[in-house]
Amino acid sequence: MSWRELGFATIATIATACGDVTVTPDAAAPRSVTCGAQPVEVLPNGSFDTPAPPWVQDPVTPALLCGTPKITPFNGAQAGCLGGVDGTTQTLSQTVPLPAGAKTLMLSGQICIATAEPAGVEHDVVQFDVMNGTSVVSALGKKTNQQGAANCQFAPFTLTAPASSDPVTVTLRIRSTLDADLPTSFYLDALSLTVGCTP
Repeated sequence: MSWRELGFATIATIATACGDVTVTPDAAAPRSVTCGAQPVEVLPNGSFDTPAPPWVQDPVTPALLCGTPKITPFNGAQAGCLGGVDGTTQTLSQTVPLPAGAKTLMLSGQICIATAEPAGVEHDVVQFDVMNGTSVVSALGKKTNQQGAANCQFAPFTLTAPASSDPVTVTLRIRSTLDADLPTSFYLDALSLTVGCTP
């Protein structure tokens, strides 16, 4: 047998020994949540009031969690507080588990949008996405200055979208983007992220 033939035989043996390379590591990884006929809640600390698991803040200054006197949270002592400064992008995120077979994701909670922008044009946005690294698993939607008021009050909201994949863990990313004029503040509280496994 030539060295070339031996090399191919060795490669074939190694490939066979490694098993089916089409199976991703996530497919075999254990799941911390399972999904049945009813949706499953996957977001801990949705009211921002406990130190663990933490919400990752980007940037870390100014703090993206706040309470009175800046805002009276819907419940508890803290709320998510994004925006408020012209020309900025701010992000709150948290890693959450997904069950195998995840089909839909639903984010619900309370939102208060205080804006100086005119209501007729979209200037400032808070976007809700579920991410796997840099890839969007589920684009849940957005809220803008168009739903805001000069003096806001918390109101319920619900956003639902399909899931394009079901990795073991994902990141719920909440990102505000403000233009260079007339700020908007997005206050969030009592969040819940549920996952359904039926289409």
